[in-house]
Amino acid sequence: MLPESGTVQMPRPTIGPLALALGLVLTAAGVSLGPAFTVVGTFILLAGLGMWVNELLPGRGHCDEPLVAPSQRVLPVIAELKAVEHIRPGMPGYRARLPESVHPVSAGVKGGVLGGLVMPAPALLYGILSGHGIWYPVNLLAGMLLPGVGAMNTAQLEQLSRPLLLTAIVIHAMFAVIFGLIYGVLLPMLPAIPRLALPASLAWGGIIFPLLWTAASYGLMGIVNPVLQARVDWPWFIVSQFVFGAVAAFVVDRSEKIPVPPAGQGVN
Repeated sequence: MLPESGTVQMPRPTIGPLALALGLVLTAAGVSLGPAFTVVGTFILLAGLGMWVNELLPGRGHCDEPLVAPSQRVLPVIAELKAVEHIRPGMPGYRARLPESVHPVSAGVKGGVLGGLVMPAPALLYGILSGHGIWYPVNLLAGMLLPGVGAMNTAQLEQLSRPLLLTAIVIHAMFAVIFGLIYGVLLPMLPAIPRLALPASLAWGGIIFPLLWTAASYGLMGIVNPVLQARVDWPWFIVSQFVFGAVAAFVVDRSEKIPVPPAGQGVN
């Protein structure tokens, strides 16, 4: 602050961070949308990075803003050296953290593991009923990571392939644990859905989340691997997501909850 001049030094506005973020998005989009996005994104990224670094150099990146009139300024805080009563539940000003209780991390891991164990049942049942065999859905799952699977014919997808099996197991285990952790964090904070006569955890975890994940998978697969998108049986895919979501939500909801202490010190 410069009292003699009536100004205060503030950071200068810059679009550098926004340009850098836009460049990163376009560069990443170029992986699936084409090299033109990569070239444009790289140019914008470097330009934004240059603008941002330029603002961080010594003697730059700041400007003087005029102070408001003295009558509009905040009055100084006067300290009172007296005892302050601690806040407690029911007292005005008591600040609770929401949610008031949360599930431990282990609950999300357990929900994801158990949901992941039962989730393959509908997929394997589809393979048997469709006549493709149990390895067909397994190989399609591996195709989410390996682009070469989309070029395989139906006969090849129906055969056991150890590399594809290991890839599918890794993908399935990672997604199961990650989504289990997401369930453990989000379910305590989500409200009930009056139109669905179900507990809030089951409505969100067993219906809403599986539908959202299915829609996201369908859209991303259409960009990354359209051939594989056409081979997936999406009704059975949704059933698998419902099974995982319902089991994971049930396990998380039945686990113990840990109370979240309020902000500040309470009275014992």
